[in-house]
Amino acid sequence: MSDARRIHEDIQYVREIVARSEQSNRRPVLIYWTWALFVLITYPLMDFAPRYANLVSLPGVIICFALTVYFSRRFKQSLGVKKRRDRSGLFWFGGTILLIFCAISLSIIMHLHGQASGQLSVVLVGIFYFLGGVNYDRNFLWLGPLLCAAGLAVGFVPHYGWTALGIVFALGLIVPTLFAPRPPAVAAENVPAETH
Repeated sequence: MSDARRIHEDIQYVREIVARSEQSNRRPVLIYWTWALFVLITYPLMDFAPRYANLVSLPGVIICFALTVYFSRRFKQSLGVKKRRDRSGLFWFGGTILLIFCAISLSIIMHLHGQASGQLSVVLVGIFYFLGGVNYDRNFLWLGPLLCAAGLAVGFVPHYGWTALGIVFALGLIVPTLFAPRPPAVAAENVPAETH
């Protein structure tokens, strides 16, 4: 197969996927709700039962990732995304592994424990979500910086700061799923002129 033909097929594939996703006006709602539930369970634990927070978080992350993979495959199949050309799993799964590695490494290097280690993790999650907004969902373009700021601010909240942060995080994931994204605006030059 010639390079020109392959490029043409790739461009056609991208056009079809974009057209389908614009027509569907959908988000992978179940993925957002899964992670919102995870946050609503684990973040308050840091206020009310901190010694159990880590015990619940690790199995929770594994369960949420398994559900995310399942829901993501179903969502992509409904859009017609071909598996071999989709790299979103690499971004989210690989990025999360690197995020956890960075959080643990920085906590060890900087001798951070407890609240400070958690705050660092939230700031890293905020950066990761912002990058996800650049690549996947524009909702994360504002949610990422909000999480960065909240990760810093939680250290100044005297009571129930983690619970409040969990509520803000969960709302940031859930609220956009309640509203269908607008279809893209039609450029003026593409609108046919009226004839009289």
